[in-house]
Amino acid sequence: MQFTTDVFISYAQIDDESLIKNQKGWISEFHRALDIRLAQLLGRRPVIWRDDSLQGNDVFDKQIADQFSKVAIMISIITPRYVKSDWCIKEVDEFYNTSQTNIGFTVNEKARIFKVIKTPVRIEQHPEKISGVLGYEFYTNDPITGHVKELTQAFGNETERLYWERLDDLAHDITSYLKSLEHNKPLAYTLPSKSSTNGQVPEKVFLAESSYDTQDFRDSLKRELQGYGYHILPDKQLPLITTGLNDSLISNLNETILTIHLVGENYGAIPEGAQKSIVEIQNDVAASFSAANSVPRFIWIPEGCEPNDERQISFIDKLNTGKEGIAGADLVQGSLEDFKSIVIDKLKSMKKEVKKEVKREELQPEIDDESSKIIYLICDLSDIDEIRPLKDFLFDTGYEVVLPIFEGDESGIREDHIENLKNCSAAIIFFSNANELWLRSKTRDFLKINGYGRAKALAFKAIYIAPPDNISKQRFRTLDAEVIHAIDGIPEEKLKMLLSKI
Repeated sequence: MQFTTDVFISYAQIDDESLIKNQKGWISEFHRALDIRLAQLLGRRPVIWRDDSLQGNDVFDKQIADQFSKVAIMISIITPRYVKSDWCIKEVDEFYNTSQTNIGFTVNEKARIFKVIKTPVRIEQHPEKISGVLGYEFYTNDPITGHVKELTQAFGNETERLYWERLDDLAHDITSYLKSLEHNKPLAYTLPSKSSTNGQVPEKVFLAESSYDTQDFRDSLKRELQGYGYHILPDKQLPLITTGLNDSLISNLNETILTIHLVGENYGAIPEGAQKSIVEIQNDVAASFSAANSVPRFIWIPEGCEPNDERQISFIDKLNTGKEGIAGADLVQGSLEDFKSIVIDKLKSMKKEVKKEVKREELQPEIDDESSKIIYLICDLSDIDEIRPLKDFLFDTGYEVVLPIFEGDESGIREDHIENLKNCSAAIIFFSNANELWLRSKTRDFLKINGYGRAKALAFKAIYIAPPDNISKQRFRTLDAEVIHAIDGIPEEKLKMLLSKI
């Protein structure tokens, strides 16, 4: 179906009043900027319509609704005044009802009303028809005062930068939508230079909702992933009450190939009826789902993260120590750009692995796992000489021994480490000269093995305590792996007993 108007902007009149005399209002500037950006992306001038003759009383005009059958998309500018305006609410309802008589309110599971949130309003106060539609947030929170700052083109470099990023996100999504309506095709992303979908339905990645201090990071990562052709979930508003939240999360997770969680300094909003924040709930549900379905996960904590909230301190501590919520996940602490690279490398390796599996199934006979006895001997570079006696013992006993690699970029080293954990028969952490932070990191990997895609459990997981001796080593205990005390030499009988499990 062809529409004569591309976009209708629905807004409350007071939100276009400027605080500065003789300056255009926020809505007028938004309209102007969106018109230019859409023209650049579409390759033609878009037809954007808004009623610039609104009166202060916002009395609904049925003549406007009569034009809705010719409109492809509506943008609702959400503000406190908008949700209290009978005019604005009726515009949403009328557009929704009219859309049902032509191509429907949703196309490819995407609503035809785009929500621009100029000023935050509680979700239950949004117009009912679009309460479940995700919004484009044109505001930020001041980390010091906690006050909301609306994004504009005039309040300084940082807010101006964020304003253009949000507008660009909106313009790209509208462009994709309009093109899909013109050609009657599924939605496709508008950054084809990186996309590898070749016209196929894009794979889906779950990028968990985050607290406001990591929202900008989330938006940046979302843009990056969309640029590579991935569809980002959740693509609808998550329920902010306990009832239905878990079901909604599971429904999203069932469609994804990877889940990503950003954990910042703030604890985040707590859904009604819940004891935990929505950030922690998403992570808990994804951890359980990953353990049962082997869906890989990433958890990112920004470098220099120093939470003040006791709940967030406890949450991060549980992640760092591997106590809860870490199943199936790689925990990454560092810069956002480094984290982006790790995530993209993982997605690329997953695609390569799928191609390899297909090729193996087509060209190779099935291999008997029992014929392969591989021990992954995990050590630090500082222990490469000390590990030789144990390596020789295992080899002489009839086992292939694989060591980590230490040269190459971080993502390549990490990918090789994960592949070794996936393919080995058993794994032993050799602990000699490395520090306890290194040991803790490697021990956490044992908790994540199910999420790495192993076909079956390891025969055993062990931590080999080697010289030099110290009090910490003497007292070391864990329930997550067998502990092999080897301060006085190789405990051959203990090792043979463990090896018999393979």
